Parts: sequence; structure tokens; C-alpha cells
Amino acid sequence: MLASAVMRDALAPVSAVLVTGAAGGLGSALTDALLARGDQVVALDRTAVEAREGMRSYAVDLLDEAAVVAALADATAAGPGIRHVVAIAGGALPDEKACVDPAELTLEVFRRSLDQNLITAWITLRAALPHLRAVDGDRSITLTSSTDALAAYGLPAYAAAKAGLLGLVRSLAATLGADGIRINAVAPGDVPTERNVREWAHVPGWYDRLREASVLDRLGTPPDIAATYLALIDLQHVTGQTIIVDGGQTIARPGEPR
Repeated sequence: MLASAVMRDALAPVSAVLVTGAAGGLGSALTDALLARGDQVVALDRTAVEAREGMRSYAVDLLDEAAVVAALADATAAGPGIRHVVAIAGGALPDEKACVDPAELTLEVFRRSLDQNLITAWITLRAALPHLRAVDGDRSITLTSSTDALAAYGLPAYAAAKAGLLGLVRSLAATLGADGIRINAVAPGDVPTERNVREWAHVPGWYDRLREASVLDRLGTPPDIAATYLALIDLQHVTGQTIIVDGGQTIARPGEPR
């Protein structure tokens, strides 16, 4: 363990990290990393996450604001307060992944993508703010956007929702900063989690082409993204920023069209 991490653990008051989407590929990698370094975790997901030592787990619909508020109230009553929030819940809907023509993307699917990717993050942020304001010291919120919000991959509903998260980061950085709360976003490339591999199976060579487009010549992994979340929790002088974690998929190579 790095000396800085030892000092952080020794000096920081006991507190917890709230993780939404904790049952998914990215969320489970982050909870593993947090627990491994001794952090307390409050895990929220529609699917129940097996509770472990140091983790309190709640199966809730993240679109149900009252249920989210109740879960956080219960978690903080039974354990330490929440100091950091990492909102991961969301993802591109299979219906959109299967749709090539935007004229055929229904309004229902578009709205559902906004709900699952943007509204859930807003509900989480609102529910968590009283808890963050109730503790002293460094506090942070990290939202999960996507390179889809920054590059031409299609998926207009998903891209619009993820772009909305970038707008939240920029618009709230000063307001939350006045309370000493940092807010940032992570924008991962397409990570071949079990779910993503299954939902892109109808497109031959999807991940082969993404790997070839990466200047690092490899696809990202859930631990890669988890390491970025951890860094943003620890970087106490960083706010209002979006960190792209895609191995260079959004960087044009020499000789390639921009």
C-alpha cells in the first residue's frame, strides 16, 4: 500500500462510499476495490448484491426516489456517514443497440434511456446531498458518462443521456464546491462486460474493431474503470472534470480521418 493511502486511512474519519449499479460489471469491480483497501461501502442496485464485511447492500429501484432516500437513511443509521458517491447505474438499452435507423427509435425507448442513465443519477445525487453535507472534510460525487457522449458511435438516446451527465458536472461544480463537495465524471469506452458482450453479439466483430481502434491496442476492463473512480475519490483538488478512460479509442491515429 502506498504511504499516502496509509496516511489517508489513518487520518480520515470513518465514512462510506455510496455505489449505485453495484451488481454490474463496473460496480462490482469498484466495490471489490473499495473493500480491499478498507473503505466502507453502501451498495445500491435493482439486483440484490451479496453483503460482505464492510458493505451494506440494498435492492432498490433507482427511479423510486423515496426508496433511495429510505435506503440511505437506513445505511447511515446503521453505519458511518456517506462521504463519497459513485453513480454507475445505467447503460445502453438492448432495444437501442439493435436499432440502426434513428427514425425507428421509439420515443418510449428514448425516454427509458434518459430515465435509466440521467434521471437515476439525479435522484441519487439529490438523495445523497444531505448526507454529504452532514459530514466534514473532503467529499465527492462521481457520475458515469460514456465516450458515446463525445464521439460518433450512434446510440442517440444513450449519448444524449450521458451528455446530460456532463452538463450536470459543469453546472454543479461551483455550487457544490461552495460546500466543499467535488463533482466529476468518468467517461469509459465500451468495456466488454458480460452484459455488453451479450447485447452486442448481433454485431459481428464489434469488440475486435473497438480494440483495433484503441491506440493502446487493448480493450478496457472493469478494474481499469474502478481504478479511475478510486483516483477521483482521492484527488482532493479535482472538480468539474470529465476523465476519459477508453485506451485512446477517441484519438485519431496518424493517417486516419478525423
